[in-house]
Parts: sequence; structure tokens; C-alpha cells
Amino acid sequence: MAAEPNASIPITRPHLPPLEQFSEVVADIFQSRMLSNFAKYTKRLEERAARILDHPQPYSVSSCDIGLALAWKALDCPPGEVIVPSFTFCSTVNALRWNGLTPVFADVDPETYCIDVDDARRLITPRTVGVAAVHVFGLPAPIAPLESLARDHGLKLVFDAAHGLGGRYRGSALGAFGDASVFSLSGTKLVTSGEGGLATFRDPAAAERFTFLRVYGFKGDYNCRYIGLNGKLSELNAALGWLSLDLLDEALARRQAQVERYRDALADCADATWQAVPADCVHGYKDLALQFRTAEKRAAVESALAARGVMTKRYFFPAHRMDAYAEFVRRRLPVTDQLHDRLLCIPLYHDLPDETLDSIAATIRQTLGRGRERHRAA
Repeated sequence: MAAEPNASIPITRPHLPPLEQFSEVVADIFQSRMLSNFAKYTKRLEERAARILDHPQPYSVSSCDIGLALAWKALDCPPGEVIVPSFTFCSTVNALRWNGLTPVFADVDPETYCIDVDDARRLITPRTVGVAAVHVFGLPAPIAPLESLARDHGLKLVFDAAHGLGGRYRGSALGAFGDASVFSLSGTKLVTSGEGGLATFRDPAAAERFTFLRVYGFKGDYNCRYIGLNGKLSELNAALGWLSLDLLDEALARRQAQVERYRDALADCADATWQAVPADCVHGYKDLALQFRTAEKRAAVESALAARGVMTKRYFFPAHRMDAYAEFVRRRLPVTDQLHDRLLCIPLYHDLPDETLDSIAATIRQTLGRGRERHRAA
């Protein structure tokens, strides 16, 4: 079993701005008495996010989860089926069900872990109305093939970009793609607002509907135009997110360096491989996953790290194996099941000391039986 959340070495820790800097904006908010309702810091967050996401107008929302549910509603998607990878967090599928849409589970690519476009294509029927894709662990999904698939079949395309901050596809940040993309600013992401999210849209009309939907369905006059929810982001969260977005480049550079350090340390471990990164992608590395040759190898490393107080995570638990979605399971998804059995996410965060990272890598090497060979070679 993985180490408990109170392990001495956690799997992640938020990268935060200086407390003094945040205290100044909190004092400003307290003086204004404007704690919500898209005030000063929500607007600042959206303006800063526009530059980072390569989109003229991202919209803040209380969470990525709420953002995904409201994004599908804003796209005015007709009833029907949406093709979605099972290898994802449950929010991707929950958003479909809250909108009365039927998930059809696709398998994923065994090297990138993102949706298999060929498998998605085979699942299209006259009932298909959309595709929900995921930027897994921060690696961009195959965006161009998905855009082409959606365009050829008249489907809505939504990217669950919860892990997407810092990722890039063919030189562009991930806010530039899909009918909608929804990002997370929760405490486990590269930059955080504590809780919160951002949504981008291709169609201005859908974006306008979203601005109603995230505030109950009305603006100012209490006359609901749509059946909305309270998706407002508080000014305190927005202020933290605004400050934290300035840390993205620094956070991404640090994670890239840490990933290279792990890869170098484990380069000759034949029993473990890394998520493949296509040449046209920049990986944001919200999570770092090792895939082991067998489930037994994964379990052995997991136990060895737990014994040393290192927290790890088996991620994701496939949606097609969840109780809530049992009625939608139509077939086996062998790649998804294999990944669940063999993947292990290991610690990756900004202030993870290099010596601790090296110790984690050494434990993995020793458990896989490669530490002695490398010592001899040295």
C-alpha cells in the first residue's frame, strides 16, 4: 500500500507566493469588503491567465469540476453519447452525467496514456454528440487528430485540462484548443488558488452562456436565463491564483529539471518506463508516473517507498471499473486496465530537495535490483 497522506515525504506540495505578498492583497480585499462577485482580483486573475493560456478571455470558476459541468451545458450539446477515456479522474465523466450525456469509454495510448484517437473513431455512431479528452498528468492529448475527428463528424470537443497548466502543443498553451478547455487551480496543481478553475471557449456565444451559468443563471436582475449553479470564485482564492500564476514558468522549469534527474537516475532500469512525450508537446508534469513491467514490480516499489515514509499514488482508478458507471461498460479496455495495474506516481514538487529525490530514485533502483549493477559500472 502507498504511504499515508501524513508520510514524511508527501507526493506533492503546493508552490506558493511569499506570505507577505499574499497578506498585502488580503488586506486590500478586507478593506474593500468585496469577497466575491467577480471583483478586482477575479478580473486580474482572468487577465493574467489570458496571457498564460493563449486565449483572449478565460473565465474563472469555483473549481474545474464545476467548470466542466457548466462547459458542457454552455455548449448546448444535444442528448446523446460522448466518447471519453476511462483512464481519467471521475470529474471528467461526472460532468457528462450531470448534463444527461451518456459516457462511452475509450481506451488510451499505451505510451502517452492519453485517449487513443483510432479507438475513439471506432466508437462513433449516429448517437455520438461529443468527445471528452484529457491532458493526462500534464501531457497534451493528441489535439490535432481530435480536432479533425470532431470536425469531420460534427462533434463537440471538450478538453479536461485539469492538469494542463504549463503544457504546450505545437508551441501554443492549452487554452487555445477545443470547443472548451477547463483547467484546475486546486492545491495539487503547478500553481494554485487553493480551489478554483479556468475555462476557455472557442465560440463567443457559448462563452457568454457560461458567464450566466457560473452565477446561478442570471446577471444582476435575478431573472434566470439558464439553469445555472453557484460557480463563483471568491476574491481570496482569485488573489492567490493571480499571484501564483506568476510562478508558473519557475514551477515548470523546476519540475522539468526534477524529471530529468529522476530519468537519469533510473535510466538503466529495464523494469520501469516513463510516459512518452511526443516531439510537438511540452509536458506540464502535474504528476510523474512510472510504469513497471509487472504489477508485482509496482507493488514491490510501492511498499519499499512506503516503508521509508514516501507517499505514492496509484492513479487513475479507471472510470469503467467504478460503481457509478457500471451500467455504461460495454467492453474490455486492456490498455487502461494494464496502466492501472502497473503505474505509480512518485513525489514531484517545487521544494522537493535533490538529495531526497535521489534517495527515492535509489530505493526504486534497489527494489528493482539495479542498484548493485550501477555501482559496479561506476
